[in-house]
Amino acid sequence: MTANKQDHQPTSPAPAPSRGTSGPTSTSPDAAAIWRAVRGPLLLAALIILVVSATVLVTGGRDRGELDPRGVDPAGSRALAELLRREGVDVVLAGTGEAARLAVEADPGRTTLLVPFPERLTDEQMAAVAVMRPARTVLIGPGDATLATFGLDVRDAGDADITDLEPLCDLPAAMRAGNADLGGTGYRTNVPGAARCYPADGSPSLVVVPRDPPGTDDAVLLGTGTPLRNDRLDDRGNASLSMQLLGTHPTLVWYLPDGSDTGDEGLLELLPKGWRFGTLQLGIAVVLFALYRARRLGPVVTEPLPVVVRATETAEGRARLYHRGHAVDRAADQLRAAARTRITARLGLTPGPAPEPGEGTAAEVTPAHLVDAVCTRTGRSPADIHHLLYGAVPEDENGLVALADHLDQLEERVKTGERQP
Repeated sequence: MTANKQDHQPTSPAPAPSRGTSGPTSTSPDAAAIWRAVRGPLLLAALIILVVSATVLVTGGRDRGELDPRGVDPAGSRALAELLRREGVDVVLAGTGEAARLAVEADPGRTTLLVPFPERLTDEQMAAVAVMRPARTVLIGPGDATLATFGLDVRDAGDADITDLEPLCDLPAAMRAGNADLGGTGYRTNVPGAARCYPADGSPSLVVVPRDPPGTDDAVLLGTGTPLRNDRLDDRGNASLSMQLLGTHPTLVWYLPDGSDTGDEGLLELLPKGWRFGTLQLGIAVVLFALYRARRLGPVVTEPLPVVVRATETAEGRARLYHRGHAVDRAADQLRAAARTRITARLGLTPGPAPEPGEGTAAEVTPAHLVDAVCTRTGRSPADIHHLLYGAVPEDENGLVALADHLDQLEERVKTGERQP
């Protein structure tokens, strides 16, 4: 029997702790480590918030979109709105169909209704605008469906380039304005008394159509809103033409839907386009940063063990466990199995078939074959050999020790070939 590893000092001692340490080092991150890990993302987020806030403060939220009377960006129309106000025109921005209806009904005979993007209106918004009867209705880039909804006998003649065009008509406003940046969409109409101006590719891009009954109101169709933009207002006769078409009456209702009257917009739809685009960019940046900082699986790294355990120490430890548990039967089985394995190899016997799952861990020769071979080698009786290799369990530890001695003697006789007298 051998001794347990726990009862003896290991032959290879564990590495000594580093100088200056009094105990095991904690692997949990402390406050300083957490701050070093998160300060980068926090500083980046603070910088983004600072830049966005400064941008909003500087611009004042005035870059609102194309043809917006509040927008000061190149595509906005604040310059035109201010010029009209200086000429005494009351410019009313309507964000809903109800607001536009109330503004028109306040003085329908002295009101101009401007719809910059009729093709973007829903069916309900289009129907609500079509029944309004202001003194003048100005539509920018309407298609066939919009023209039919407004009851206009006009057809879409197709797209055309936006360029410097001559009036080539007798409309007083066009004759006074002269050349202007028009085109975009051309129209065809046979309505008597309709003015057809600024032809592009053979089709007029400005059409003024009297509505039924005659003399009550008219509809102005513009193929493009380019003359109304801030960056094009001072080119050619754009300002003159825009002010004459929109400033004919004391009130101008600028219908630019904000989406609040459709009832199906979510939170993202209520945000301005610039904020939605910025949020998308911020989300992409966060994902890329997370991928950059994420842990990745690298190659397998081998690590030396702190203690080298010898095979003899493992055997001693197992023997000590058997001793403490008084496992005489288990120890005897292990001694006999090891002896049979060594004797089989010494005699050059071929093991039998491998055991079925659960029936053993190694293939052995049959007991009769092994006993006959050992008897032939040593001259001992089969009963003695069978008792040593396959006999009963010893009654106590003294019997176990005696069994170990007899097995050692048997192995020695098999090794030397000495026969029993």
